[in-house]
Amino acid sequence: MTTLLLWEVLCLALFWSVFCRSVRVDKTTRLDVRLAIWAVGLSALAGVAMPVYGWVPDWVTLGIVGGVVLMQSVMAHHWRDGVPRQFVQDVYRLNRRSGDYE
Repeated sequence: MTTLLLWEVLCLALFWSVFCRSVRVDKTTRLDVRLAIWAVGLSALAGVAMPVYGWVPDWVTLGIVGGVVLMQSVMAHHWRDGVPRQFVQDVYRLNRRSGDYE
């Protein structure tokens, strides 16, 4: 029962982090980044539903998903002001001079 509860919490936290990131994504964001965000979100939703079908996670799986949730929470710091520059398509990036400050 403990693993199931922890699994649901981790999957919901993962989905929430994807949701928070996806509200900042638009057409200027690179396609591979948008697809990765969608894939993680769909996986998190599938993870929430899997125990309904009798699947029970083990501790290794919980550790892996926990690590992904931790990584997402650390990366959220870098998305605080919007999509990071390296994830914006080249066409939409502002050309900055080396002496300019951000």
